[in-house]
Amino acid sequence: MLKNRVVKPEEFEEQLFHLKEKFQLLERRLSLKADEIVFTMAVSHRKEIDELKDEVFYLRDELKKVKKDQQEEYLKKAAFQAKRRSLV
Repeated sequence: MLKNRVVKPEEFEEQLFHLKEKFQLLERRLSLKADEIVFTMAVSHRKEIDELKDEVFYLRDELKKVKKDQQEEYLKKAAFQAKRRSLV
């Protein structure tokens, strides 16, 4: 084994330099991965927002139809009652 081996300063500096390079590479890869995850989540949230927006617009249109149908039904009843009163 190399228990009692003395490391030369040049060798130590070289190994330290390589270790720093590995850490920098790891940091860049980690940062890139984090950016990819954030982008993917943003795209996913944007899709969900668009789907919810479409659903809100659909529900708004359905509500308008229901209100219009109710108004037409009310007017028919009112016209029928007015017609009955005029005949009596």
